[in-house]
Amino acid sequence: MKEKTKICKKVDAKGITLIALIITIIVMLILVGVTISVALNGGLISKAQEAKTKTGEAQIQERDLLTGRIKIGDTWYDSLDEYLKGNPSEDQSDEPSKWGQDKNGNITYDGEKSELKVGDYVDYEKYVKSNGDKTSEINSLYEELTKYSGYTGNTYGTEYPLTKEDLKWRVLDIKDGQIRLISAKPTTSKVYLYGYNGYNNAVYLIDKISKTLYTTKKGTAQNLKIEDIQNVMNLDESAESNGWDYHNYWNGAGGVHYGDSETSYPGTSPICRYYPQIFKDEKFGSVDGVSGSLLELSQQTLPVDSPSMLLAEKSITFMQTSWTRVVNNSSLFLCKQYRDLLPVDYGSVYWVSSRSVSVHEFFYGNFERVCADFECCAIDEDMISSEELCDSTGDLYGCAKSIRPVITLSGGVELVSNGENTFLIKE
Repeated sequence: MKEKTKICKKVDAKGITLIALIITIIVMLILVGVTISVALNGGLISKAQEAKTKTGEAQIQERDLLTGRIKIGDTWYDSLDEYLKGNPSEDQSDEPSKWGQDKNGNITYDGEKSELKVGDYVDYEKYVKSNGDKTSEINSLYEELTKYSGYTGNTYGTEYPLTKEDLKWRVLDIKDGQIRLISAKPTTSKVYLYGYNGYNNAVYLIDKISKTLYTTKKGTAQNLKIEDIQNVMNLDESAESNGWDYHNYWNGAGGVHYGDSETSYPGTSPICRYYPQIFKDEKFGSVDGVSGSLLELSQQTLPVDSPSMLLAEKSITFMQTSWTRVVNNSSLFLCKQYRDLLPVDYGSVYWVSSRSVSVHEFFYGNFERVCADFECCAIDEDMISSEELCDSTGDLYGCAKSIRPVITLSGGVELVSNGENTFLIKE
């Protein structure tokens, strides 16, 4: 048997290297062209830029939540508005605030008890007085109130004028490491809210009024919110503590417990399927099986202009987020100062800029129905409650109440005691 012989040709090594190099370059050019085409047609570049932008926004939002400031380049600003105005923050430090508050309401600094106490007075009012003429801003507020509050009376500024008032200010709490103040009493100015647009825009309008009239270079204003109250309540209901947990609230016969949900039923008598437009964006219910996912009860950054209430095709699911309580003793709060700071005993009533929903079950003939009241939270003398503005049957209601501004002091602000439970803001 002949042995098979493997035959090889000797090829010039230099020639094969040059050919391979040329082929490699051609392949690389093709791959680069394909990659660029995919990136452009698939939106890869635009998506990368979008991701970069969103990352930057997330970083700014995180910083804003923690300190109330934003850093652009190497410069700190107390807010985006201050950046747009070109006003850097007085505090250019990267150090986080050392202010804190323990479970008993005691205010601490760097973990140690401080001189500052809940209820102490701070001389913030002089900055409100010196904050310039607000005529143009107030006129702009009147236009928005007329358009978005549901008010249908005379020109808003005639019957319900808004002015910067000589309010005294007291320490409310520490939030996200920042000192917060609350006006010692509600304003004499009142805000009238009516119907579905009153509900749609309550949070936006009340907060904007507070911000416009009482924000200064030393602090940013919004209105008191229901979470501000809930966060300082004593939720321990034991006999020794004698507190009260709003999570256990039940709104009486035909009602449901706080946090429970009920669904309306299709029908025409009564319908019970009307709702204000902003409700579909709230996290606490659903319309025709579609749940909202955007807004907490105290959130709103843009106004809603709705020509009418909306009607669900099939059903609405309502969550009970309203609660009511007469505050008749200091044990209901973490410390007794809050009993004097929050409810008011001298006849004042004021809005709390938070929406709420009260749910009721009832029988119409042989059919069980579910109805809901759409409300804005409020305090009426010594009662924490809510004011109904419209309901799921389509009925509308209105009311005028004062407001209660809350100030978040700017980062870096120093307070100096004058020895009489009043603190001066150091210049």
